[in-house]
Parts: sequence; structure tokens; C-alpha cells
Amino acid sequence: MAAYDTAKEFLRRTDRAAVFRPQATSDWQGGSPLPSAIAEYFTGLGPVDVRIRNYGNPYFLPSLAKLWAHQTGYRTHGFTHERLHDWDEDWIVVADEGGDPFIFSRSTGNILHAYHGEGVWKPTLMFDSLVEMVTTFGNIGDIVTSAGEALVDDDSLILRRYREAARMRIGDFLHSHERADTLVSSLGWG
Repeated sequence: MAAYDTAKEFLRRTDRAAVFRPQATSDWQGGSPLPSAIAEYFTGLGPVDVRIRNYGNPYFLPSLAKLWAHQTGYRTHGFTHERLHDWDEDWIVVADEGGDPFIFSRSTGNILHAYHGEGVWKPTLMFDSLVEMVTTFGNIGDIVTSAGEALVDDDSLILRRYREAARMRIGDFLHSHERADTLVSSLGWG
């Protein structure tokens, strides 16, 4: 799965202790078939509960064995486990940042993003694919790790050189610096 090689390279540099291994579809605990794009993601990248450094909350990538349980609080109520009426059956949370979900759309293969605690789920398009999502996270994690405490100024704002590095690296990967500008801003680096 060469599609995930770049992401894996960045993610390994971000956290050398992070575990990546192919995960069998039999690890899926969900009540519906595992979408092929998610199966490929867990075969090609195979994150095992990986946390990726970020400006603020880390990105979290659950393992396939824990992916269904990770839907709790989004798809189902955290205490009663009752199905939440405003969660679309099309959606599977594949990552989060401080509880804000990155949602795989079964029908499109796109990754949507929403903010928790708003009362109603209103996700917006963030990435075209899982590869884009994890490669972007990997780029950001690599920049944060490399910069260390020098990432921010005295007001805790990301220094311009690191914002520009994120825009350039993500833009090069996406073949669109305009799209990278929007994405980097949407991820709180703007």
C-alpha cells in the first residue's frame, strides 16, 4: 500500500514509539460491513491508537479493534448507549482532535470534520480521502515535533515560518497550495 508510505514516514518521525501494523478486517467490531477504503487504511497504514502531536490537542487514530467503540459519544450516547438521532448512518469517526471528530463518509470516501458540543452534528468536508487526512496530520506532527517549544511566540501563536512550512508541505502533497491554505486555516493553523 504505497499510498500510505509518506504518511507513515512522517508519523514515525513524530513518535518513534507509535505502532503501525496491518490489521485484519476480522478486528472490526461494527454492526455493518467495513468499507473497503477503511480496510485499505488499516492494511496500508495500520495505526494502533496513535497520537499525533499538534498545536493544541493531538490527533488520535484508533486501532481497527477499537474503531467501533470509538463511535460512542458520536453515534451512540456515552452513558445509555442509545442511538443518537442526528448521527448519519453514512458516517464513521476515524480520528479525532480533542473530541472533534474526523468522519469517514461511506458514500463518498471523503473525510468530514465537526465540532462536538454544538447540539447538532453539522460536519463539513475537510479531506478528499483517508490518505490526505493522515498525510496532513503527519506533516503537521512532523513540523510540531521538529519545532518543539520554538513553534509558538510569546502569545502562544504559531510562528509564521511554521505556518508557511505547513502550507507548503501540504500544498506540495495536494498539488494545490490554494487548497492547502484553506485546509491549514481550517485546522487552526491560519
